[in-house]
Amino acid sequence: MAYAGIQTMLLAYKMRKSDKEFELSQIANKLEVYTRNSTSINDLYAAKKTEAAEQYGKDTPEYEDEVDSLDKEMNFKLADIAEMENELSQKKSNCETEISQLNGYITSWTTALQEGIKNSHKYGNTNG
Repeated sequence: MAYAGIQTMLLAYKMRKSDKEFELSQIANKLEVYTRNSTSINDLYAAKKTEAAEQYGKDTPEYEDEVDSLDKEMNFKLADIAEMENELSQKKSNCETEISQLNGYITSWTTALQEGIKNSHKYGNTNG
């Protein structure tokens, strides 16, 4: 394969890798947002439970009902976040795998280019 063809392949793989790395950074940012949301929800419901304890007293049926209601609501919201986090984690894993494959291709094509140049100079072949 001519040097220009190898260089084109290298460029294509490097561009694809760059795109995947950008996608990976976007996924990591989204995961961070979901983690912060999850923490905020936990903090909010902890505060609501404290409010309920102050309002009703911890050993009352009203408090138990309020806590049960808050737990159900919190678990519902956290389940949605967990589902999105799982989906993003899978996408992250896929991106990391593809980046690893692209690194292998880039290494292979770089080696092929270097060997081609070396062989051309070694044997006096300038046709490339």
